[in-house]
Amino acid sequence: MSRPRPSRTGSPHSIAIIGAGTSGVVCAKVLRQHGLEVQVFEKGSYVGGLWRFGNDNGMSSIYRSLHINTSKRVMELSDYPMPEHMAEFPSHAEIIEYFESYVDHFRVREAIRFNTEVLRVDKHEQGGWQLRLRESDGSESTQRFSHVVVANGHHWDPRMIDFPGRFDGVQFHAHHYIDLHQPHALAGKRVVVIGAGNSAMDIACELGQAVRAHAGSGQGPARVILSQRSGVWIAPKVLGNRPQDRSVRHPMKRPGRWERLRRRFIPRSWRLAAYNMLAEHLLRSVTGDPQRVGLKPPRERFSQRHGTVSQDIHARLIHGDITPRGNITELLGDRVRFEDGSIEPVDVLIHCSGYRISFPFLDPELLSAPGNDIALWQRMIDPRHPGLFFVGLVQPKCAMMPIAELQSSFIADLLCGGYELPTRETMEVELRAMHEGIKAGFTRSESHTIQIDCDEYSHDLYREWDRGRRR
Repeated sequence: MSRPRPSRTGSPHSIAIIGAGTSGVVCAKVLRQHGLEVQVFEKGSYVGGLWRFGNDNGMSSIYRSLHINTSKRVMELSDYPMPEHMAEFPSHAEIIEYFESYVDHFRVREAIRFNTEVLRVDKHEQGGWQLRLRESDGSESTQRFSHVVVANGHHWDPRMIDFPGRFDGVQFHAHHYIDLHQPHALAGKRVVVIGAGNSAMDIACELGQAVRAHAGSGQGPARVILSQRSGVWIAPKVLGNRPQDRSVRHPMKRPGRWERLRRRFIPRSWRLAAYNMLAEHLLRSVTGDPQRVGLKPPRERFSQRHGTVSQDIHARLIHGDITPRGNITELLGDRVRFEDGSIEPVDVLIHCSGYRISFPFLDPELLSAPGNDIALWQRMIDPRHPGLFFVGLVQPKCAMMPIAELQSSFIADLLCGGYELPTRETMEVELRAMHEGIKAGFTRSESHTIQIDCDEYSHDLYREWDRGRRR
């Protein structure tokens, strides 16, 4: 039975991390605390990745008004709490302030090579991995490492929807939306926001408020339409006066005895049925029937989709600031036909339609994700490629940063010899079962191929971690 182990070619501690976003920097901090030699490569000039407004790496982009959809308790890192004065649902500016403080406190910045793009990652003939790098002055070089951690994120390669017909107006992806004026002036325009996820709700609400605020002045959009391809469950950020995610266990906190017993002795289908019944009843009690405000009803159970969180969408709909519509069926030049047969004059289409999972520095024959389909053991490891790890390549129903911290701690223990992997054959069987389980448990779409339930994922990873320590 073959057993993948960390490569010991060259220095056993020479680890390259691709990307200085939140996942990459958290990973660097954890590995360095375990005495491992780490080098982080960042294409841009700053840390923070997606959370850095105006990031110059050409990949990260967020809108000016962005706030997190998880409470700060769920997002903070285990050994660096978010300050009390910070808002319960912080803005991107507050997240970057926290993250910069984290980087300086743990002296991670000294391990980062900014303005350095990773062009290529290949297996080295003598073991380990070789990186081809390009500096800001255009010069290129190669460097060899025993291990590589891919932390380049999965919200940077926009996926547009190809509708039949021709559109004469402006259309762009939510990835490029900044505000009412950038990347295109939307004042006086008839805008369709396409999607039902968090970005779609945020952008539609922001533009809908501008319609009301600037009514008659011509400074806001003339009309905002929200086009839903499918119905979703929409949870407010706050239920009563408490965050809606208050019951989520922080991933770095080990499951308690009751959770372990519950998962061991109560069938998963029973647990999900009870969870869905409670969650759906609660949402219907708080927000009412989606059809009452013109939204499509969800076809799936609450647990089967990535959660959409919005405190404002129902208010904007009942005030008439946003017009709900179904899916677009045809583009008609300066008009759009919707699935109910209605036709609306439209100037701008904003696609809030998700992202492709891309690794431009990896040979597609080595590893790729066609249709966003990529199977990894514990969402981190491809057994065919020892020494290559992925951190943050999940779509969690919680915050990403603690998941990255958990994964990084697992990898650090592996590299330091405190944990031993299963055999390659066992890993391949387990990764396929986990991947197919994820796809079966969530709605079938390119947006849900790497979805995880945070409590379940951390519970299962801790269980495997304990097994590997005994091995």
